[in-house]
Amino acid sequence: MQRILIVMTLLLSILSVNVFAGERPESGQMLAKLTQELNLTDEQQIETEAVMGLFHDEMKLLRDSEGSRREKGEQMRAAAETRDEQMQQILDEPQYEQYLQMVAEMRERMKQKRKQG
Repeated sequence: MQRILIVMTLLLSILSVNVFAGERPESGQMLAKLTQELNLTDEQQIETEAVMGLFHDEMKLLRDSEGSRREKGEQMRAAAETRDEQMQQILDEPQYEQYLQMVAEMRERMKQKRKQG
């Protein structure tokens, strides 16, 4: 029951952020990859979609907001930590470990892209 309340809260949050941002999150590719790589159940897919959609919207708002790069970076790191904590509640232990590995690989690829130009 508590999980359903969490999912509903996340979905409502996504809807309100989407209305504010004026668009829907494009997290479909990430959800598909997570579903395939982590072998998510239907319930996990719904919860993961909510978390990833909210994270996507939050990142967009932070990128578009005023403030120094340092402040934005700290806020983005905090948002990523929150996302990871929520994912830990959704996934079982092996899935979560694999998820963390996927996140680390993605960060490394992003770091390499920044170095290239």
